[in-house]
Amino acid sequence: MSPAVFSGFALFLIGAALFLAQLWAQPWSPETFLKLMATDGVLLAIVIVGGFIIRERRASDSLRNRKELD
Repeated sequence: MSPAVFSGFALFLIGAALFLAQLWAQPWSPETFLKLMATDGVLLAIVIVGGFIIRERRASDSLRNRKELD
């Protein structure tokens, strides 16, 4: 499993745990919870986009190297 997929899944699980904790125990004020969820969402988006960019760059480099070998 790639580091981006692992990190993205971990951030998703963290968001789910935060949501369930807030739903049942309400350890944070609504404003703090919103900030925590927004932060988790932004980090998740960064990981997904970063992983996509890295994967596409590697694929492009692979294609470029194959053309040079022919």
